Amino acid sequence: MDDPRAAVHSLARRNLGADKMVFGKPAKALARHLAKTMRPEEAFRATLSDCLSQITANAATLRMGRSVEGLHQLRVAFRRLEVALGAFGREFGQDWLEELRGRAKILLGRLAAARDLDVFVGKLLIDPPKSGIRDGLPQLRLRAQAARDADWKDAIACISGADLELFADDVAALASSQLPLTRDQRLPRIAGRMLDRQARRVRKRGKVAASRKEGDLHRLRIALKKLRYTCEFFAPLYPKRDVAKYLRTLRVLQNHLGELNDVANVRRVVGELMREKSKKDEDVNTRYAAGAMVGWYGAQVPGAAKQALKRYRKFKRITPFWVRSGSR
Repeated sequence: MDDPRAAVHSLARRNLGADKMVFGKPAKALARHLAKTMRPEEAFRATLSDCLSQITANAATLRMGRSVEGLHQLRVAFRRLEVALGAFGREFGQDWLEELRGRAKILLGRLAAARDLDVFVGKLLIDPPKSGIRDGLPQLRLRAQAARDADWKDAIACISGADLELFADDVAALASSQLPLTRDQRLPRIAGRMLDRQARRVRKRGKVAASRKEGDLHRLRIALKKLRYTCEFFAPLYPKRDVAKYLRTLRVLQNHLGELNDVANVRRVVGELMREKSKKDEDVNTRYAAGAMVGWYGAQVPGAAKQALKRYRKFKRITPFWVRSGSR
C-alpha cells in the first residue's frame, strides 16, 4: 500500500518552519517569522502556509491511524485558516476569499462529530457524576463508542477525500501567488486594525454575554478564539513579554468558557445517542444514566458562567499589547 505521507503537499513542507514538524505525529501550530518590514500580502501568504502545513501534517497522521490529538490539531488548523481568511479578506476588501473560507468551515464541520465523541468518551465518561448512575454507564459507554467509531469513519473519509485535496491545492496556490491584495503596505498598521476589529467583536459579545445565556456565552467564546488566533498570527511584530501576558490571560478565560461548551456538547451528544436506539433496545438504567448525566452537567452552568464572566471582566481591563506598543 502506498505510504499515506505522500499526500502531504510539497509546498507546505518547504515553508519556513514546516520542516520542524514530525510527520506521522500530531502537529501543533508553529510560530511564523513575520517582520514589520514584510508587505501585508507576504504576511498573509506566510500565515496561509503555516495553517496549510499544520493541516497536511495532521491529515497525514490520521491517514496512518486514529489519533485523538491529531484530529484535535487538524480542527485547530482549520479554525486558524478560517480566521486568517476572514480577517485578512475583510481588511483587504477581497470578498472572494469568503468562498475559500466557507469551504474550510464545511470541512471543519465534517470532523466535528468525531471530535465531540472523543471528548465525551475520553473525558466526560471517564469521571462521571457520582449520582447513582453506575448501573447504566456501561451501556451508555458502549453506545458512545459505537457512534464514535462510525463518526471516525466519516472523518477519515473526509481526510482522504477529493474535497480536502482540492481545498489544500487551492490554499497552496493562493499562498504561492503574487496577486496584489491591498494598497496599504504598512504591516504594523494593518495588523493593528485587524486586532482592533477582533477586540471590538469581543467587547460587543461580552456585553450581550452578561445575560449568562448559553448561546451568548458561546458567541463570546468564538469571538475570543478568533482574537486569540489573530494575536498569535501577529505576535512576532510586538514585544514578546507583552504578547505572552495577554495570551496567558486570554487562554485562561477560554478554558472557563470551554467548560460551558462541554455542557452543551453533553446535552447534544447524549440526546443523539438515545435517539439512535429503537424502543425495544431501550434500557431503563441507560436512560436514567443519560438523564442524570445531562442534569448533573447542566447544574454546573450557573457557577461556570459566573466564573467565566468574572474572568472576562478581569481580561477586558488589560491594555492590549498592540495598543501598549504604540508601533502602528
